[in-house]
Amino acid sequence: MGYRQFWRQVMSLALPVAVQSALVAALGMADVLMVSHLGNEAVAAVGLSAKLNFVLILVMAAIGTGCSIMVAQYFGAGRRDKVRQTLACALLLGTLVMLPFTLWLLGWSGPLIRLGSSDPNVVELGTVYLTLIGLTLFTTQGIIVYESAMRSIGRADWPLKYAAVAILLNIALNYWLINGGLGLPALGVTGAAIATVLARLFQFGWILWEQQQRPELRLEGATWRALRGTRLPGNFIALTWPLVANFTLWSAGSLGYHLIAGRLGTVPLAVMSLLAPIEGMYHAFFFGLVSACGIMIGQRLGRDQFAEARWLAHRFLWIAPLGSLLLGLMLLAASPLLLGWMQMPDADTAYQTQLAMVVMCLGFWVKVFNMTAIQGILRSGGDSRFCLGMDMVAMWVIGLPLTWLAAFFWELPFVWVYAMVLSEEVVKALGVYWRIRKGYWLANLTEPEERPTAVAEPAA
Repeated sequence: MGYRQFWRQVMSLALPVAVQSALVAALGMADVLMVSHLGNEAVAAVGLSAKLNFVLILVMAAIGTGCSIMVAQYFGAGRRDKVRQTLACALLLGTLVMLPFTLWLLGWSGPLIRLGSSDPNVVELGTVYLTLIGLTLFTTQGIIVYESAMRSIGRADWPLKYAAVAILLNIALNYWLINGGLGLPALGVTGAAIATVLARLFQFGWILWEQQQRPELRLEGATWRALRGTRLPGNFIALTWPLVANFTLWSAGSLGYHLIAGRLGTVPLAVMSLLAPIEGMYHAFFFGLVSACGIMIGQRLGRDQFAEARWLAHRFLWIAPLGSLLLGLMLLAASPLLLGWMQMPDADTAYQTQLAMVVMCLGFWVKVFNMTAIQGILRSGGDSRFCLGMDMVAMWVIGLPLTWLAAFFWELPFVWVYAMVLSEEVVKALGVYWRIRKGYWLANLTEPEERPTAVAEPAA
């Protein structure tokens, strides 16, 4: 494959996903920024609630990933009936998994918020926000599953359209409900949560209505009835549960970093809350590239083109982190303007955020390297058990203990506590690079429908 063809295919696959990821990250940034004038407590409450919700988002993403794997394979094999059955199975499983979590958030959001903050104002605001967010779990799961299926049949432009309109609606509702107007009082943090609920309902309803008009993903009664006479649900669960375990344990560890910051005080928690959407925007630019990597390599592995798959892997392994480092340097140069635009609650928060941004901009290329290696390469060849083990060791044995020691035993300044999070990424990078060189991921996992063995994950 020549470089011109390589870049043409990369851009056609990566650009819609990257733009949508950036829009979602921008929405997360908007939620935090649009309550920043209400003070540190409001910022910390929204940020902590969003981080708790992020754990559930990753559980949803695991089910969406399982859906994308099976839909991509069945679509490639021309089995359109199985594509629709897989979508139905993923929606059903997602609903069952989200039911207890919905009940949990509706009834016990307060204790969850108190895990991350002892500030009574943060707890009060966060409890209301997280309770309302609990109403969005079913719709968010449905959105993620549908988006995964749409990308896997080659229609990455569809989820981009839905997300763009829903995000604009969410921001407009945020402005209105947070600040009041048109006969409504200013609702503050509660208004931001209500805006999210309404925008998610609109987005999911639009997806359901429009996809029922299209044959590729239209769900009819026969689709649901066919699930009872097929092994597809069992195969889907067998494929998905390791992904759910991996994503859940990783997201719980990620939450652990946020809880450590919360126990250091409201200012560190506010800094983490302010940086979280910036990090999301930072990585959004490369999520599309990682998705393209997984799709392109997965296609070559399915055709036994192992030499070309290895060539693609090596190209992506240096392109993605190099691009991340360059973006980090540009973001660092623009950080004074960005922080000024963010309307920091006070001078101490602004100073601590600036220091943490230096760490983020200079060190997060390692994260992008790991994203590319794990999501784009190893999982595309079915090496998911190693990915699970590597994630767990790096986070739970290295990253979290060192961060906890830095915060509460060595009592280092917050910027060093924040930097200690990268210890996980350094260890992980060494492990995944070794694994890629071994070549265990160079495997064609395309199998007949009757065989329940798990298959590779295209990072779509």
